[in-house]
Amino acid sequence: MKKLISILLSTVLILSLFTACSSNKKEKYSDETLIIGYTEEAAPFLVVDEKGKATGFDAELFAAIFDDVKGDLKKFTFEKVEEGYVLEDDGGFIDSKGKEYSASLLLGGVSKNRGTFNEDYSFTEPIITNRIIAVVKNNSERKTFKDFSGAKVALLSENAKAAFQANSAISSVCKSVTEVKTAKEAFGLLDSGSADILVTDELSFKPEKEAKNYYVMENELDTIEYVFACAKNSGWKDSINEAIKELKDEAYGNGDGFTPLVEKHFGYYASPIE
Repeated sequence: MKKLISILLSTVLILSLFTACSSNKKEKYSDETLIIGYTEEAAPFLVVDEKGKATGFDAELFAAIFDDVKGDLKKFTFEKVEEGYVLEDDGGFIDSKGKEYSASLLLGGVSKNRGTFNEDYSFTEPIITNRIIAVVKNNSERKTFKDFSGAKVALLSENAKAAFQANSAISSVCKSVTEVKTAKEAFGLLDSGSADILVTDELSFKPEKEAKNYYVMENELDTIEYVFACAKNSGWKDSINEAIKELKDEAYGNGDGFTPLVEKHFGYYASPIE
């Protein structure tokens, strides 16, 4: 009987050890895991599926530089956080032993001139820029912002609408304003004369094959800078900045791996990084 009990106890111990090993292998959070937060999906910057797999420009860029910035970390995971989440302070991510972890970075089309962002976080140098521009037909006589006076204006994108409305010097002198949902619709209005000027953003305009048929006014209404956000006074931003510059450097590693990544997701080189 004692022998039987001993065998049963040994079996239970082996099974418990096996279960513990399996659990450790499947552990989502640990001291070796970097948690990257995002507030909302924002294609083409970041899309996260129902299994937590992240794709998009930000996800691919970070994967490309992770080995250069990870330190003692072994892996990273993307997790949704609430707006205003305080990096490396607010927790919310618990492992199987009840230990709590915080997100250290915020990705996903984060623009540094949004809300109280500048006060709440530190951030990398601009990675992607998106100028809000004014576009006319190549043969149009309207070539400068002074020519908004009496113009019929079309607006494409929420970013363009916000910048246009914020510039009262031009928005207040227009004859009419029409909001459109697609570049095709906007080009149609310009071509037909139903609109004199299109206010849009480069991320919506430049990838279009018809873009070469239109003239872009020299100045911009606004410039949106997209970054990786880091905890306030964090060392992350410096290591990420350096890693991205090395990824862009033709003489480093396998050559410029940054430019093809930008062009893949945005359709043109939408970065200020030289």
